[in-house]
Amino acid sequence: MKTPIENPFRIEAAAEDGGTLLRVAEDALERVYTIGGGTHQHYLEFFTAFAAEFGTRPPHTLDGPGPGDAPDEGPEPDWRPLIVENLSERTTAGYGDPAVLKTDEGYILVATSNDALDAFPILHSHDLEQWTHRGFVFPEGQAPQWAAHGRGVGDFWAPEMARVGDEYWLVYTARQRSNALAIGLAKSSSPFGPWRDLGHPLISSHAVNTTGLPDDSGLPVLSGGVIDSHIFIDANGDRYLFWKRDNNGVWPRPLARLLGERPDLIEQLFSEAVDRRTAHFAAAVLPWAQTRRPMERFFFMQPLIEAVLANWNHAKSVLATVPEAALILETMTTPIHAQKLSEAGELIGPDRLVLANDLDWEGHLIEGPFVTLQNGRYWLFYAGNDFGTPAYGIGVAVSDNVLGPYTKRTEPLLKTSRSWWAPGHASVASGPDGQPQLFFHAFFPGTGGYNTFRALLTTPLRFQANQVIAGAGELPQ
Repeated sequence: MKTPIENPFRIEAAAEDGGTLLRVAEDALERVYTIGGGTHQHYLEFFTAFAAEFGTRPPHTLDGPGPGDAPDEGPEPDWRPLIVENLSERTTAGYGDPAVLKTDEGYILVATSNDALDAFPILHSHDLEQWTHRGFVFPEGQAPQWAAHGRGVGDFWAPEMARVGDEYWLVYTARQRSNALAIGLAKSSSPFGPWRDLGHPLISSHAVNTTGLPDDSGLPVLSGGVIDSHIFIDANGDRYLFWKRDNNGVWPRPLARLLGERPDLIEQLFSEAVDRRTAHFAAAVLPWAQTRRPMERFFFMQPLIEAVLANWNHAKSVLATVPEAALILETMTTPIHAQKLSEAGELIGPDRLVLANDLDWEGHLIEGPFVTLQNGRYWLFYAGNDFGTPAYGIGVAVSDNVLGPYTKRTEPLLKTSRSWWAPGHASVASGPDGQPQLFFHAFFPGTGGYNTFRALLTTPLRFQANQVIAGAGELPQ
């Protein structure tokens, strides 16, 4: 008879000054850690120290590019940094998820603000060289009533501005008071505001008990949120909204719970001892992680996510044989959806699935869609893999129809370089010379993660019928 597998970790946890006091024991080894303040950096420091003492997986976020993340030699890519520091004392984490719009008044940039008190910085430039901070979409105290806001409470992500008729529309992601991520829409007569929110989410998530894991309020966990919205206006004036179903936020905790109930699966999923120990820890810490705010739940599961990514195809093949893992396996696919918008900004017609993660480099997610019409074809840029690690990159797909089917480039168009890590979440606008440019964010080397500074960069784009290259080089004939 086979001896039952037991979790080697014994964990006691308690809240302390907004953070966590964590006591971990394994056999005779016992350590006490303080995860102070609950920021991503605190968790990275904890997991680095914990890995050194207990043999779990250290964070990939700060350990440099892994295999395939970046070339070891060769020229640096033709990327031009545009903003490399915060241009307002009230902007705290740079200009992630940057959306650049060219208008009659110059270039307008809006960007992610996470849980800052002022949501979505607005910047202006006449030439892409000099940028001026012009305010916020939702200054402190003016956030929509339906959205949670405040440090450690709200999240305001991935805004994007479009000119629609005589108005400017801004779509964005915010966390509802239920903790579900939703997409909002605001309108203004000027790109600088003031902005009038609809007063309710444009797209929201519905609470359904699919994971079986209650959150700290006792309510069922949501079956994924919706994030990263993009408005595309076709040549005939038709409007489309693209967005991502945030399934990658669904599966890690249910997987940790399953591994706690079925520890025998750990040996089947992971061949390396470091990943097996990481999985055991995730299962052991899950009850405490469940009591924390949404972003901290993600931080606690990050090493497990990275362990699964390192064994991605094998892990999915094993889970496909486990009936209890059906939902976990299903939510390892993160789809990009699209739907038409009316002249008033209402969703109309059927919701279409246009893209999903199915390439090795994309890992467990794709996100940040942006469509541009070039040379009569539709080019969909997107980001893939884990945003806070050097594995993150920008991909592209092309179609003859705005709703697809899209054909992907098999490798990322942009990936980590020696000078910039984790390029992601692109937008396209014409440069001063009238030619298309790609705008995107990236981390300084050796940095990464939630609420860490992200710079704004750009690179030229060159299109042919079936391919695009980034940079000033010539396209192959």
